[in-house]
Amino acid sequence: MAEDDSLLERQIYAAPHEPGCYLFKDARGKVLYVGKAIDLGNRVRAYLRPDADGRAHIPFLMRKAQSVEFIVVGNEKEALVLENNLIKRFRPHYNIQLASDDRTFVSVRIDMRHDFPRATIVHKYKHDGATYIGPYSSASKLYKTLEVLKRLYPLRLCSDHVMANRSRPCVYHEIGVCRAPCVAGMINKEDYAEILKGFIRVLNGQDPGVVKLLEQQMNEAAAELKFEKAAELRDTMLAVQETTMRQRAQVGLTKAVHRDVHGIHREADRLSIATLMYRDGKLEDSATREFQSLLPDDEVLSQFLMQFYERASFVPDEIVVPIELEGMDALAAWISDRAERRVQISCPQRGERAKQAEMASINARHAMKVRAETEQRNKQLLSALQEAAGLERTPVRMECFDISHGGGKDTVASGVCFIDGEPAKGQYRKYKIKTHDRNDDFASMEEVLRRRLRRGMEEGNLPDLIVIDGGPGQLNRVQQVFDELNVVGIDLVSLAKSRDKKRPGWETAWGEDAQRTAERIFLPGREEPITLDQRSPALYLLMRIRDEAHRFAITFHRQLRGKSQISSSLDSVPGVGPKKKKALIRKFGSPRGVKLAALEELKQVEGINEKLAQAIFDHFEQDRAELLAREEAKRAKAAEK
Repeated sequence: MAEDDSLLERQIYAAPHEPGCYLFKDARGKVLYVGKAIDLGNRVRAYLRPDADGRAHIPFLMRKAQSVEFIVVGNEKEALVLENNLIKRFRPHYNIQLASDDRTFVSVRIDMRHDFPRATIVHKYKHDGATYIGPYSSASKLYKTLEVLKRLYPLRLCSDHVMANRSRPCVYHEIGVCRAPCVAGMINKEDYAEILKGFIRVLNGQDPGVVKLLEQQMNEAAAELKFEKAAELRDTMLAVQETTMRQRAQVGLTKAVHRDVHGIHREADRLSIATLMYRDGKLEDSATREFQSLLPDDEVLSQFLMQFYERASFVPDEIVVPIELEGMDALAAWISDRAERRVQISCPQRGERAKQAEMASINARHAMKVRAETEQRNKQLLSALQEAAGLERTPVRMECFDISHGGGKDTVASGVCFIDGEPAKGQYRKYKIKTHDRNDDFASMEEVLRRRLRRGMEEGNLPDLIVIDGGPGQLNRVQQVFDELNVVGIDLVSLAKSRDKKRPGWETAWGEDAQRTAERIFLPGREEPITLDQRSPALYLLMRIRDEAHRFAITFHRQLRGKSQISSSLDSVPGVGPKKKKALIRKFGSPRGVKLAALEELKQVEGINEKLAQAIFDHFEQDRAELLAREEAKRAKAAEK
């Protein structure tokens, strides 16, 4: 080793010949790459030998790396676990990692040991003796499916705690979606078990009757020209169909096993990994994820499997991969420890598993092709938007903001983000308005944009385009914030919603048959708005991000309003403090249950004497009457269906 060797070279030559992990860092100490090795010394010295290691990322890494750190462990399995933890901690640029907001699979959990089991949606599989059905890649479609099934198979919906403390049926029984096993004599265990069997048969794809029923209802609605209802039934039918219909692979399994098959496809630095999930010998679901990395395929797949099975709701008995992985035995041992049983990882060269791995790789290739086509369309769409709206730059990152409140109360704002024309939900933000409590959308928007821009200028992550929901008034207030903070290099537009005609003369501009104005785009310093063709894809993109911001803001506002209503409804009762409120909630499950409770039931609550029970009962007299009226309306509506 020469005296003029760099710090990095001296550290590499001094590397221990032990198993462990190594961390390459830049001049500021930021971790660029984390790797593992059985012999650290032999592995990192290969980074100094030209052409000794054919991995494409090494030349780029070594230009930036200034130092390397080593962590020695006892064996290869410990190195594997440490590497995964370090990647999650430092998120190095040259490693791959699943996004923090990456979707996880969901399952339906049913505890058959309970006298009256209920079905719940869970994200994690536990070895707790319960039955798990799934996994399912789409939680929203599963929720939609269960919403349909609860009317056909009325299982209980309440928790064990609420059920144990109920003395009379709840509103779910009244509207026909629960058989009220909480009340003795309402249904016996045998009849309930039959309902549960039917529910499980549908989820397992053994009973297509539900899909046929929805299809019949959809056709009837369409025949009666109720097209909105028909469209809703169509979406529900497709969700139920996708959730419950089990597809058998063209290459079927010879035995009923639980198996995950992974395939990989690469084009330059883009990789796609497809996962086919077989349960009891049937192909139940699939998912594809894409990465951008110069790491070799085996290293990408190895890191992916570690992160995938660390968060998986269920780990199968077999895992099939298309290529040999370094340290595959150690990886199988780690996954087995997590599953608390033996899990086999194999790279088959022929036979049933090899054909399935090939099919998974075909799925990965197809997903990358679709993604490339989508990106190309979005690129053209963003260019069209830039030209149509006269923007200075292509709006690769767009952010839109909207305000929501109820008469000036619980005022909140949303900030949604689209990157390359697609929602980036991990970048969505919620805001509570802090500077005022009045009904002033202009002031609220001004506050939110000031907060967003200040943070963005500090962190260096400002968008290319900011879209405001509103007209020139909102736009001018936000432009004042831009001027105040000296913000440059960001395009700003506002999008005014289409609305009904309200003044004479518009029939000349829009045609005599027009009933609504066009969507209008306002730009700073320009008096007249831009009106695009209402069929324009560029306008549709703006409307899409505006509507998404509106939806996100309303959802957040409803959450806050619901919490405030829950807390205030019981807090407003004289004589009911925190302890008594907790006792009431424990007994009746919710403030709604307290409002519907009979006087005798209130008297039975611990800490509630006869006088206070009467006061609570009288306090909610009007609320009780309104709730009962709503229940009656729901029963009537359910009877019509």
